[in-house]
Amino acid sequence: MIVKNEAANLAHCLRSVQGLADEVVVVDTGSTDATVEIARACGAKLGFFAWCDDFAAARNASLDLCTGDWVLILDADEAIDRKDHPALRALLRPEGPQGYMLRLRSYLPNAAHTTLDAAPTLNESDYTEGREYGYYADFHGLRLCRRFPDLRFVGRIHELLNPYFEARGLETPKVDPVIHHYGKVMLDREAYKKDFYFRLTREEVLRDPTNHQAHFNLMMQAMVAEDWRTCLKAAQAYMKLKREAPYLVFLSAGMASQSLGEHREALVWFENLLLAEPNHAMALVHQAKSLAFLGKLDEARAALRKAAAAQPEFAVPYVNLAELEGQTGHYDAARAALIEGIRANPQEEKLYGAILKLDLAHVGPAQAAADAWEAIQALPKGGGGEWHGLVAASLLKEGKKAPAERVIRMGLEAFPEHASLTRLLSMATG
Repeated sequence: MIVKNEAANLAHCLRSVQGLADEVVVVDTGSTDATVEIARACGAKLGFFAWCDDFAAARNASLDLCTGDWVLILDADEAIDRKDHPALRALLRPEGPQGYMLRLRSYLPNAAHTTLDAAPTLNESDYTEGREYGYYADFHGLRLCRRFPDLRFVGRIHELLNPYFEARGLETPKVDPVIHHYGKVMLDREAYKKDFYFRLTREEVLRDPTNHQAHFNLMMQAMVAEDWRTCLKAAQAYMKLKREAPYLVFLSAGMASQSLGEHREALVWFENLLLAEPNHAMALVHQAKSLAFLGKLDEARAALRKAAAAQPEFAVPYVNLAELEGQTGHYDAARAALIEGIRANPQEEKLYGAILKLDLAHVGPAQAAADAWEAIQALPKGGGGEWHGLVAASLLKEGKKAPAERVIRMGLEAFPEHASLTRLLSMATG
């Protein structure tokens, strides 16, 4: 692995491969925290690389220090569950494939969070790693392979080993062992990476405009940065260079067109993706947005219902359907959509927030208080104190000071500095 300022994560990662890896190579690219000391204390073979805005160069420096027959590539914000150690060892055979695409499982902060073109999946796995997170998205990546003498990564950013194997006609099948990735729940790091990676991908395209992977990388980072004109141009450039494209190209181009107000063009991109994958939840959600903009409300409703059915643990289709129904005055239908979403995702704060907003605007304070109480039962530390305040205010209005006080104290236990709850407490106890 290559690392920089990973003191908060490195020990967890290295402990996760104890007993699996015969040799651990850590190449530091300029840490100013305790990363190097932690790597040394964990028994890693240390290397140092002067950072030059080139991830492949740093990775290749780490390969140069390896001496084993096989290599497993990790990042410091990743880990291997002990359950998968035997399965990974079993793949290291002289005969058969010389590289494997492992399952890369990115844990997500909630049921509304997406990554690339994947909607969240409810975490019901029996892994110890990641069990504290409710949702994840899976991809596959070439992370385990034989250490050929001339093995090399390519790409200044989002560096890959795949071209090495493709050029030699070597198959790299997908397998089930999981690399557990925690980077997506480290939101401060994601914000830093957004600008840094975007700059690198733009430079990569300028350096080699005929490199389809460079355009793909730029498209991804422009999507994250919400630079939609750049995103669309990069997707179009990729399509000119490659006959076949991943779903993400169609999704990104559609989202870019949509954000630029080109809804008919967006629908073409989404429809092409949905021809290949009819139940692609992200494409259906965005298709619905453009259909609604063009006044095709029944088609938009159908797309959102299909998205919810395809991926029930994805909160966004329910929220968007409720918004669509609310905008057309169908408040009962909007409420029904959110209740369906809550039943599928009883731990998703965004859904409770949406139904309370609907209640307060169009149903009534009594229903809002009832729904707020249900929300508190499901998520005692949700709502930032507002849910507790709604319930307490309703109880005080009915003259029920004792139960109101209990609810307020529950809220203050979770949110001790909440000014409105403090004021309500004086009313309940006065």
